[in-house]
Amino acid sequence: MAEPLEYNPYAFTVHDNPYVTYRRLRDEAPVYWNEELSFWALSRFEDVLDAFKDYETYSSRGGVALEGRRPIDKAHPKFQEIIEMDPPEHTALRGLVSRVFTVRRVAQMEDEVRRIVNHYIDTVIESGHADLMADVAGSFPMDVISAVLGIPECDRDMLRDRADRGLTREDGSLEIPIEAVEAILEVLAYFTEDLERRRAGEVPGGGLLSDLLGLEVDGRALTELELLGFCLLFTFAGFETTAKMVGNAVELLSRHPDQRAAVVADPSLIPQTVEEVVRFHSSTQYMHRTLTRDVEMHGQRMREGDSVLLLIGAANQDEREFGPTAGEFDIFRKPDRHVGFGYGVHFCLGAALARLEGRVALEEIHRRMGDYTVDHDNKVRFHSGNVSGWKNLPISFTPASRLASVAG
Repeated sequence: MAEPLEYNPYAFTVHDNPYVTYRRLRDEAPVYWNEELSFWALSRFEDVLDAFKDYETYSSRGGVALEGRRPIDKAHPKFQEIIEMDPPEHTALRGLVSRVFTVRRVAQMEDEVRRIVNHYIDTVIESGHADLMADVAGSFPMDVISAVLGIPECDRDMLRDRADRGLTREDGSLEIPIEAVEAILEVLAYFTEDLERRRAGEVPGGGLLSDLLGLEVDGRALTELELLGFCLLFTFAGFETTAKMVGNAVELLSRHPDQRAAVVADPSLIPQTVEEVVRFHSSTQYMHRTLTRDVEMHGQRMREGDSVLLLIGAANQDEREFGPTAGEFDIFRKPDRHVGFGYGVHFCLGAALARLEGRVALEEIHRRMGDYTVDHDNKVRFHSGNVSGWKNLPISFTPASRLASVAG
């Protein structure tokens, strides 16, 4: 007899291979209820896609992470994130920053992203071994987003560490660990002080954060809570998910040597490789929503006020959408759509930047250390509620020389 179907997004055993559970959810309980943690979970592609589209029913105002949920009429006391708003409030704020993340403006950042990636590769290239996450993939995205925001170089290591700690969770537990709470509070304290210094003209270089101080929405300046919300969103979402995406890509390609060889031989395959990594093993495994009305689906009745998890990781491997090979990693696949960056009004604001960073990082990794091998026995998984990837990913490769253009 099959074991009882249980899905707990905080269980470390689920993190090791969530896709077995996801398949059972899609087949046996497409509208799944977790009694202990009080949430529903949608796992089929069309159901998740429809929920992303229907923001009036599946509201973001109750928080986008299960551990941070709250009544939709109760604002967070310390910050207000655009990702936790619905239109029309969401529309106005998104319009303020969407111009920064247009495809055209992001494309202009490619040379700087490549320089940053190569700087980190240069720190390990002569040794022939590295921890990809600690030395490269887990380092460069903070420099990139910091350059966009205007964060001084001397503060980036601290923010990188706090962002990592702020997302860690304990096995099976809904509670946010005290060290994670402390890390988030330290980030809030940093940006509270940073914004004051920017108002006083004490932060050189400007950047997006300085720009936000001068912008207006509906004829008013952004509130302190809105500004801090942007700071947190860009720091956590702009760093962690991209870092994990690059690590996931290298780990997956190491287990598919024919596809890795194809990427090394033909770098033009890398954009579609990034897309397949995002589909097959998304850094973000779910988004939380709160129902604003009762919904009946697949014989279940979900009630107004209930928590619903939109399982991105499950939807992106649904055979009903991607066919019988949905559960296989294949960089030659050309899916028409996936929900790895969300969908609808909450489609990832930084998707163009994430795609650029992923492409450039994989181009340089496979150009300069393309014969890497991963030490699978000693890799360490990163455990979070909805961010999936590696904390440590040891690799070995043929040593090579540093690039003169970025050396020193």
